[in-house]
Amino acid sequence: MRSFKVLTMFYRKLIFTLFLLLLAAAGNSVFCSSSKDSLLRVLESELKNKSYDRQKETKLNRIKASLAHSASHSYERKYHLYNLIFEEYLPYQFDSSYVYLKKMIEASEEDHDSFRIQESQLKLLHILTTAGLFTEARELLTSLSEEKILPELKGTYYDHKARFFENLANYINDGFYAAKYRKESELNFRKMSKASPPNTFERVLNQAEFGYDKAKSKKPAADFYLQYITHSGLTKHGIAMAAMRLSHHYSGDDKIALLSLSAINDIKASTKHTQAILRLGEELYKAGDLKMAYECINKAVSDAAFYNARSHKIDIQNILPMIAGKTIMETERQRDKSIIYSLIFAIIGLIAVAIIIIVYLQLKKIKENERLIQKQNQQLAAINSSLMEHTRINEEYIGFFFKKSFSYISLLEKLKRTVERKIKMKKFEDALESISSLQINREREELYNTLDQIFLKLLPDFIPAFNKLLKPEDQIWPQKEESLNPVLRIFALIRLGIKDDETIAGILDYSISTIYTYKMRIKAKSIIKGEEFDKRIMDIKFIDH
Repeated sequence: MRSFKVLTMFYRKLIFTLFLLLLAAAGNSVFCSSSKDSLLRVLESELKNKSYDRQKETKLNRIKASLAHSASHSYERKYHLYNLIFEEYLPYQFDSSYVYLKKMIEASEEDHDSFRIQESQLKLLHILTTAGLFTEARELLTSLSEEKILPELKGTYYDHKARFFENLANYINDGFYAAKYRKESELNFRKMSKASPPNTFERVLNQAEFGYDKAKSKKPAADFYLQYITHSGLTKHGIAMAAMRLSHHYSGDDKIALLSLSAINDIKASTKHTQAILRLGEELYKAGDLKMAYECINKAVSDAAFYNARSHKIDIQNILPMIAGKTIMETERQRDKSIIYSLIFAIIGLIAVAIIIIVYLQLKKIKENERLIQKQNQQLAAINSSLMEHTRINEEYIGFFFKKSFSYISLLEKLKRTVERKIKMKKFEDALESISSLQINREREELYNTLDQIFLKLLPDFIPAFNKLLKPEDQIWPQKEESLNPVLRIFALIRLGIKDDETIAGILDYSISTIYTYKMRIKAKSIIKGEEFDKRIMDIKFIDH
């Protein structure tokens, strides 16, 4: 650790270099004069990126697939796979991490592996603490005798014990117990530093936290973090943790920049159990950036719900009403300003319109206006004529379908009365004969012919336009005018907006597979491929009156 004198001498240089190198470690090549603003822009983009969670799920599924095929594998292999899945779920989802951790404990107990039993129990203590299950965590901590902890696990034991009291103090946050628990936490952090190997990640970070001389300096050695973060090949999760730790000892834009860096790397690592995004929301709220603060808090709410972090939910409940309230006040203030500006602009607009009218009258362009009005009237007359023609066509087709529907209803009603009469007279064979006389196929064919005629009146260019999409040798032309063959009927229904194969099959009395086969054959022969073929079909125009 460098002395306070050296730290003071190089403080400004270290802070500038820190931001440059931390941005490089985060994978961000963009750097502008303001690190805070640059990082916030990156964060705003990453908040919308869902690919990291998909990558996490893909990796988990791959490990689970390996586990599913490990029935004949050794205890070592199973424990290794359980641990891999647990480590992936640890910052991602509490419930799933708990399930696989219990499997690790059960497997190690079955194999009487004392080292892994303790190792798994310490991991259980860690996740219970991070999830805010302090009662269960305290019970487990009480059951873990300090004297019986294996020497190689002492550092982990003290680290998790320190974190338990640290989280408990933050959760209680009163004037008596919280101070007591924080003192206990610091004591165990110091024990951990002595018990852990010199180069472990947690020990190095905690030495940076507690290893400086508080009597000489109120600020920890920032150059220590600089050297460690930029020269240790940290993962995204490691960068997020280091930046989060460092943020505790800075304020203003420096704190926001470090929290932004931590939040960015949490998102990239799919870390749902994180304080960085919540603390960043609080700092942005204090700085007056309500929009970004609200986005950060919403992300924190989503992450806490996904991870099932009870303690985080309480923290969010404390800050969210304040941000929401201030946001509402700011919105109302902006609304009031908008109303005032709108009134001013309206008055200015009215004055401008009045001036334009006066100038217009003074220029005396009445004849020009009359000519324009006459032209517009002619256009309106043409439009009205077209609308009347469309109305006439619609009325004609509506009348036709009403007439057709009424004839079918009359036919069915007549058939119903005939069948009822013959059934009452117990002339069942006659009743069956009456039903058999109804020629469904003929009626269906007549309906198809009628639909063909109507469709071709509405889209007279459909058949030529359709065949332009095919090679000459593959073109389909009906055998008679004002008629469509089955293939053309399928695409006529698609042009009318009926795109579901099952519905088309029902209308044309074909199987769904037949409809699908017809469509695929035509598309395979088409000179236009993919979705562009469907678009060309829909672009065929109705008759233009």
